[in-house]
Amino acid sequence: MIDSVIFDIGNVLLRFDFGVAIRRIAPHCTLEPAQIGDALEPMKMDLESGRIGGDAFLNEVSKRIGFRAPVGELRAAWQEIFEPIELTHQLVHRWKGTKGLFLLSNTNDLHAEYFLNKYPVFEAFENAVYSHEAGVMKPDPGIYTHAIDKFGVDPSRTLFIDDLAPNIEAARAAGFQAHQYSEAGHGRLLEQATALGLL
Repeated sequence: MIDSVIFDIGNVLLRFDFGVAIRRIAPHCTLEPAQIGDALEPMKMDLESGRIGGDAFLNEVSKRIGFRAPVGELRAAWQEIFEPIELTHQLVHRWKGTKGLFLLSNTNDLHAEYFLNKYPVFEAFENAVYSHEAGVMKPDPGIYTHAIDKFGVDPSRTLFIDDLAPNIEAARAAGFQAHQYSEAGHGRLLEQATALGLL
């Protein structure tokens, strides 16, 4: 029997596209769009692992890409890259109050600040582990151990949903029931949820 469900966020609860941010800021940068992405990539890992905070990230990025507009515009562009995946939101609302609901996501303080305020679905979750707060990222085994301890769940009685194969493999190694999610293959999640007695 499954007692709890742990959701990833990106491409599970929310679609995201960093290209949206790059296209939005490109007219204000001295770098070309392709160069902007290359300049951002090395810093994203530092941001999501909590080695730097959001404000420091924005200030450093602004210098690296030659951003010539107010930094608040860079913040908004970095944050406003998400769209809801309504199919999984429906499952969250269905399971609210009947199963423990938790979040385990590689993210950062800028994105968390935005999506927690923007999307009501996050009010359904009891607790969360975010990589920038934990100081470790999926698929490192340490973040799964941290989640088990923080949530107080039995992994063998918990379904973990993520879109990336390495994260699923690590979750299974930690003892979780796990499902690799794709929006196009949403029916496969429903099939597994049904087999596990969740639907």
